[in-house]
Amino acid sequence: MFRSISKLLFLIALGAACATSVWSKTITIGILDTIDPWFYVQTFGPTMEHLRKVIPQYEIKSVELSFENLQKAIKAGELDFFIAPSGFFAYVAESAGARHIATRHPQGAKDPSKSVGSVFVVRANDSRFNTLSDLVRVSVAATDSNSFDGWIIALGELLLQNLDPKRLFSVITYTGYGIPDVASMVLNKQVDVGILKTCDLEQFEREGTIAKGALRVLNPKNDSLISCKVSTDLYPDVVFASLPKADSNLVKTVSVGLLTMDRTRGGDSWGFASDFTPVSSLYRSLEIGPYEYLKETGFIGFAKRYRHYLYGFAALLILILLYTASVRRIVSIRTRDLTIALKEKDKAEKEARESRENLFQLEKAGVVSELSAMFAHEAHQPIASLINYADGLKLYLKGKREDPLVQEALSEISTQADRLSKIIQRVRTYAKRQHHEVKQENLSEIVDRALVSFRRSSLSSGIDVEVKAPGKADALADALELELLIVNLLKNAAAASKDSREKLISVQLSEEANEWLLSVSDHGQVISDKLLSRLSHPAKSFSDGLGLGLSICRLIAENHGGKLTFKPNNSKGLIVTLHLPKANKEI
Repeated sequence: MFRSISKLLFLIALGAACATSVWSKTITIGILDTIDPWFYVQTFGPTMEHLRKVIPQYEIKSVELSFENLQKAIKAGELDFFIAPSGFFAYVAESAGARHIATRHPQGAKDPSKSVGSVFVVRANDSRFNTLSDLVRVSVAATDSNSFDGWIIALGELLLQNLDPKRLFSVITYTGYGIPDVASMVLNKQVDVGILKTCDLEQFEREGTIAKGALRVLNPKNDSLISCKVSTDLYPDVVFASLPKADSNLVKTVSVGLLTMDRTRGGDSWGFASDFTPVSSLYRSLEIGPYEYLKETGFIGFAKRYRHYLYGFAALLILILLYTASVRRIVSIRTRDLTIALKEKDKAEKEARESRENLFQLEKAGVVSELSAMFAHEAHQPIASLINYADGLKLYLKGKREDPLVQEALSEISTQADRLSKIIQRVRTYAKRQHHEVKQENLSEIVDRALVSFRRSSLSSGIDVEVKAPGKADALADALELELLIVNLLKNAAAASKDSREKLISVQLSEEANEWLLSVSDHGQVISDKLLSRLSHPAKSFSDGLGLGLSICRLIAENHGGKLTFKPNNSKGLIVTLHLPKANKEI
């Protein structure tokens, strides 16, 4: 009742003082209703009057709210500022974005950060209680369960001394600032112990509400920071805080106005508390307010209790995963680069090996060329002598009885020796890098002569040769060279077919556009891609029937303006094709 009358008188006075004001804007200030009535009379009223002078352009509205409703109003963004004990401020500061502007600095306190606490009072003549540990199964009275200085600070002191409030207090009565109040209930023996805010006991004794010395303080502490008796540690008093809704310039003006405000008639003023850590520690130890989750058990409680460690662990885990992914990516890139480098190294080694092999083959071809030139030079004279002897022998026998068989043998010796002489002369021409002479020749006839020469060799034994050629196939050519080329291709085909069941060589002469195509195919071994690619190397020797003569064949073809090509003959064997220009095309 005293609390209601005090508020009513104060609000009537404020309304009368401001009835004639004209405002452009409105600011709303929320007040927690658990603050003691003396605050309204001694501090709140003078503060509102002072702020209306500092910011006359604003209409200032104050709203008294319960603990829960003040939280809802803050969350809904309905308030610009609020006034509440430091415990409530610590409770909502982080979640609501509240900022401390000023702290009440009561008379008798030296430091706004340590200006309020609680006292445990018992009747002076009650000898049962001398320390807090004597409070076993007693009845207690306090103003409100949410009162910071009238209940929460006291509970913190009990825990500090390892005392359990649930074991100490059998009955708890909250007066809500009504009548009878806490002090009266203790004096009238309605409860064993009462909890008051610091300096309330001295205030009651000065006013004569209770007789001086009628109540005794349990657990008194000698604290030089405050002139009143206290049973607990000291904390910041009531806080004036701003909320995100308030304009920054308005917050600055209000803050300066509060900190420069003169002391009230009751001796109170506004200061600045620099440390609210003890308040947070108090709430944490009691597991209330923002630390309510500490009471929870199970995984959710564990997660809330150690959330900061879990956040750190999660961040560390993410960093480890990112690091692992980064390392894997780097290793992958390095592995790929190494693989590429090794492949390039293998490729370079392979190319070097092939180059060395080709160089060796070229050197061998050069040696063969030199030996061939030497042989051609040295063999020319004996062969010429052989021809002369054969011709002389024919003349010698001409006048005598003629033997047809001997005459035929001498003619064949002379013919083959002359052919051998021409071949040797051709070798000497290649050795001297001289150009050969060509004339128009019938390729079909050259093929026929090549077949005759092939059938005289031992390789033709057991080999069938199938020929398809037109009657006339003119081309500018050296007949002897082309005959040698065709014979060499036939011998290679025969050598490749020696182990094959199908011992058949096909020779086909056809025309295409401006060139003649002479193909020699066999049914020998299966030709692999690797073996097929080796056929294009010059002066390459093969032990599997393809012969050293391929390089000579290629040279003859190129000297005639043509080329040799190779491809597999379906599933088995090889097809070698000579491309030669027709007679009307220059070489």
